[in-house]
Amino acid sequence: MRLRFKDEQERLVAEQALLNYRELKRVMKQAPHGQGMAVLEQAVRERGFEQMRRTLSLLASAHDQVGAQKKG
Repeated sequence: MRLRFKDEQERLVAEQALLNYRELKRVMKQAPHGQGMAVLEQAVRERGFEQMRRTLSLLASAHDQVGAQKKG
């Protein structure tokens, strides 16, 4: 299956999601035996919100561009 992106913002969000997945996979491999889920949950709390902030920033930028085009 090949993803087709509507725009550059969608491509960036998908790329960020993949990077986040890879980071969590790395964290999981390094977790002490029996502590994998706890370590993953901590990583999501520490880093997951940053990914969400980047996504929201992209959405806000895209929204601002659409609004500027409608006014112009």
